[in-house]
Amino acid sequence: MSTMKLLYDLQNCYNKVETSKMIIKDGSYLYLLKKMKKEFGECKIKYNEKVKAIKDLRDEYGKTSRELKEFRDKIDKDEYVLYNNASNDMKSINALQKSIKNNKAKLKVVEDSAIEHLEKEEKLSMEIENLKTELINVKNNFYSYKKDISEKIENAKKDLEIENSNIEKLQKSIPEDYLKAFYTKFEHKKNVVVRLSNGICGGCKMKVSAMTLDGAKKKNKILYCDNCGRILIYEDVKKLKK
Repeated sequence: MSTMKLLYDLQNCYNKVETSKMIIKDGSYLYLLKKMKKEFGECKIKYNEKVKAIKDLRDEYGKTSRELKEFRDKIDKDEYVLYNNASNDMKSINALQKSIKNNKAKLKVVEDSAIEHLEKEEKLSMEIENLKTELINVKNNFYSYKKDISEKIENAKKDLEIENSNIEKLQKSIPEDYLKAFYTKFEHKKNVVVRLSNGICGGCKMKVSAMTLDGAKKKNKILYCDNCGRILIYEDVKKLKK
């Protein structure tokens, strides 16, 4: 393998090291986890509020049911007396009829209230089911994302260790003068070894001079881009196509 190719590999190792460090140091995932946790908390509050609301509504419906029974019992009692014990006493008959009429009017109001309670309960039940599904989804997404991030960071740490080891090996294989040229540039630019393809520098994307292009074809000679000063490694496009 040519020395220039080793230099290019060294550059790639440093690029991978930089990528791994960025993944490890990146704290944006913490923000997203906090955001998802907050979303779960807000959703849980809404869920608990709906559960309490439906419990209160059922308690009210229980009271309403007792009222319904009381009015129905009163009506049944008055009707029984009216048709069986009132005989021809018009005063008693009128009083019973009036009582039955009043209780039926009150019963109608309570029945309407009971229907309203049932409609509200049905609506709340649907909202609770939707919130329950949302809670499950948010929870699953939280733990799934947390797992993915943990794996990503662990892989980045392993990659960092591997690439640092590769850098040490490459440093031992590359001549001192090449390393010096590399690290002199590396102090100022992170990406200093780039491919030269079709006479175009892979760093600044500018065309190099004919003299530089001709010199770059000599594999183990260090050449620099006329424009950005990066170290060039020649890429034979014709051979690549073949």
